[in-house]
Parts: sequence; structure tokens; C-alpha cells
Amino acid sequence: MNDKTAHDKALLLDQQLCFRLYKASRLMIRLYTPHLDKLGLTYPQYLVLLVLWEKKSIGFKELGEQLQLKTGTLTPVVQRLIHSGYLSKEKHPEDDRKTCIAITQAGLDLIPEARKIPRELAKALNLTEAEFLDAIEMLDALNEKLMIAVFDE
Repeated sequence: MNDKTAHDKALLLDQQLCFRLYKASRLMIRLYTPHLDKLGLTYPQYLVLLVLWEKKSIGFKELGEQLQLKTGTLTPVVQRLIHSGYLSKEKHPEDDRKTCIAITQAGLDLIPEARKIPRELAKALNLTEAEFLDAIEMLDALNEKLMIAVFDE
């Protein structure tokens, strides 16, 4: 193989790890969409609710860090959830200058229906439990390497 052929192959779209991740992410969101539509939620709203179902209340800044979303992206998502009655905004218990986001009863009422989503997705993907756990492990390892590459430059 000459240098030109190697170079050309390196630039093929289907040879890019980034494109494979992008494609997988978009397909995963498409798989979630019909289930989230039943709840009247978008995928980013669902991610926010997952955090609040677990923590019940969290600082806005901490929520952004956990979801790795910037304030400009997170703010409209949270505002729509507040407007829908699923979340409320409160003063931070330790610092009045900070804001906390808390789950409301209406937000908690979504849990029984939302609880079905992971099972339905696993069924749609036809993954065994071992394959599911292997995928999580592989993605966690890749994310760790990405974090090192991005933040330890």
C-alpha cells in the first residue's frame, strides 16, 4: 500500500471513530424517542429527570457538571421542565446566590412509566445482560480516555 492510499483510507468517513460514536448516539436517541414521546419529554429533559429522580434536589451548576452541559444548553431544558410542573427552582440551602433544582410530585409521578423504558430498550437492542454490561464497560473506558485526552492536554 502506498502512502497516498493509506492517507486516503485514513480520511474515509466510515474509518472515523468520532463518526461511529455520533451515529450510535443519534440512533440511540431515536430508539428512546417513541418512549419519551409517551411522557411528553425530549431526550435532554429525560436526562435531567434521571438525575433529579436519583438526587431529588441538586445545585444548577452541579446538574450541568453531571450532565456535562453548559448553562446555555441546560437553562432552556430546565425552564421547560419547570413550566411543565416537573421541577421547581429553589434557593440553595447553603448559599442564597446559588440555585437548586428540585423534583416536584408531578415529576415523581412520571417514574412508573419511565421505569419501563430501560427494559424496552434492552429488548429492542436484543442484548444479553453480559453484552449490556460489556458495552457499558467499554464506553466507560473510552470516556475515561477521552476525558484524559481533552482535559489533560
